[in-house]
Amino acid sequence: MKKRLPASRVYIKDIIDGYYVKSEGDFEPNYLITKDARKVYRVKVVATVVREPVISDDETYGKLQIDDGTGTIWVLGFRDDTRFIRLVKKGDLVQIIGKVGEWREDKQILVEGIARVEPNMWILHRFETLKEKVEHAKKARIAFEIYDKYGITAKAKVIAKNKGVSEEMLLTIDELYTMMLEQRSTEEALLEEEEIIEAEETKEENPELEKAKKAVLDLLREKGKALSHKFIVKKLSSEFDEGLIEEAITELLAEGEIYEPEIGYYEPL
Repeated sequence: MKKRLPASRVYIKDIIDGYYVKSEGDFEPNYLITKDARKVYRVKVVATVVREPVISDDETYGKLQIDDGTGTIWVLGFRDDTRFIRLVKKGDLVQIIGKVGEWREDKQILVEGIARVEPNMWILHRFETLKEKVEHAKKARIAFEIYDKYGITAKAKVIAKNKGVSEEMLLTIDELYTMMLEQRSTEEALLEEEEIIEAEETKEENPELEKAKKAVLDLLREKGKALSHKFIVKKLSSEFDEGLIEEAITELLAEGEIYEPEIGYYEPL
């Protein structure tokens, strides 16, 4: 029988802000890496049920939402585990043990056990969680310093061992940094895409630019020959400023409405 991995006391914020890792192997457990480089396979949370538990009609699925003061998260139960959802109601203070899951980038807890607890358990949980975080932070600080200086090298592993830091922690930090960089790259790409869309929308919403583009096109078609940049600006300067005319010409070139038979001269296509 496979040994069950230990549950780590955490705050809900640790789960929400952490990085969920789905293992590649069928028999390898999924896990969470917190921002302070803790690898968490199962969690133990004490929180208040803030939404009335719900069970599906076919009783194969149930959920409830909890809040521990640092954040809120959904707790899910499937098949036989729906029995845990039935044990509590909105307003109950509960201790939950389960695995971390993720659905559409939202973290969730897959319940393995749940029990109503007294308010004193809340205080104890906060104390134990803080104690674990402080103890971890002492070694993590050393591990981060070693990693930042030596990376994942034989020398780093030797130094870490001599300072009481496990090789596993160095590997976790390496994995954490990789995921942080991937997230940053994704966010930057999304931001860039949003800026492009916003710029395009701004262009579409600029009636003066559209008027200037039409005026340039009309002038070129009216003359029926290549016109110089200087001539176009001079002819349209009473209606538009030079910067807007230049922007109109640039856009018309980009859109394929006009072309440049020679430098500084334009004709309609």
